Amino acid sequence: ALEADDRAPAVHRPELGVLVAAVPADGAERAGAERAVAAVDEERVRLRSAVKSRDGFFTTFLVSPYSRYLARWCARRGLTPNQVTTASLLTALVAAACAATGTRGGFVAAGVLLIASFVLDCTDGQLARYALKYSTLGAWLDATFDRAKEYAYYAGLALGAARGGDDVWALALGAMVLQTCRHVVDFSFGEADHYRRDGGQEREGEPAAGSANPAAALSGKLDRVGWTVWARRMIVLPIGERWALIAVLTALTTPRTTFTVLLVGCAFAACYTTAGRVLRSLARKGVRTDRAARALSELADSGPLAEGVARAAASRTRGARPSAFAAPALALLGSAGL
Repeated sequence: ALEADDRAPAVHRPELGVLVAAVPADGAERAGAERAVAAVDEERVRLRSAVKSRDGFFTTFLVSPYSRYLARWCARRGLTPNQVTTASLLTALVAAACAATGTRGGFVAAGVLLIASFVLDCTDGQLARYALKYSTLGAWLDATFDRAKEYAYYAGLALGAARGGDDVWALALGAMVLQTCRHVVDFSFGEADHYRRDGGQEREGEPAAGSANPAAALSGKLDRVGWTVWARRMIVLPIGERWALIAVLTALTTPRTTFTVLLVGCAFAACYTTAGRVLRSLARKGVRTDRAARALSELADSGPLAEGVARAAASRTRGARPSAFAAPALALLGSAGL
């Protein structure tokens, strides 16, 4: 009924985990219900609820089993999720500085600190869920700092390689560009995978109707085979697996090997995810909305130069339809100039 009412707020379905509820009809049933409630370890449920249910293999089995207790420790000392996020950023910057030394000891320290930074990165979200301290600023900081940490580490690793006489700046730049494209595609697909069906039966903000066929149907069948779930989560190289791979390769191999393996792995992951999303998009049955375009435009910061050019172009083409090639042509000229 709430979903059918356009005036009602959005409906969210959190995973409640362990929940004991009863409507006893007499004293005996009431006593039994009270015993069942008392038997629930609320602190254990709270700790379990602090962990996301759909994380990668590395995060689920090698980080979350202890990072949740670190989140509880932070909560009991009054630390906020944003403070933990900032600590994660600072740790990653120190890791990048260690990698920039170009020494084997520096590379080993960088790998260890990068893992420590990721543990803190998991802790901030778990702290937010454990202490119920959510904020839009916190979500923005978490996403932004993750990109800053990763790219700063790439730069530090490339600088360390240069100190040792190996120029890998092109590989580092390639890794940054590839990851940027992956993040943009992830964001835009998530925003675009919403639909609206005329007649009020479906609304924007729900999964696309076509997403269940045929790729999602195959994915659902594979989900019933337990090991394939973790295999598919690992091969897309989410942040946990990716940072673990970078940390281990940094400590044990060379920067060139690290970047080469990273580029190959991320390229394969990009092809895998893109293929699935294309299949989902081809079967899409909903009416496409401008939700994704609006969301991306809100993130854009074109700057005064681009805005000035846009105003000038608009004044010249006032009353006439502007060329579809004007914007990309100006973008290419600007890139060439840079």
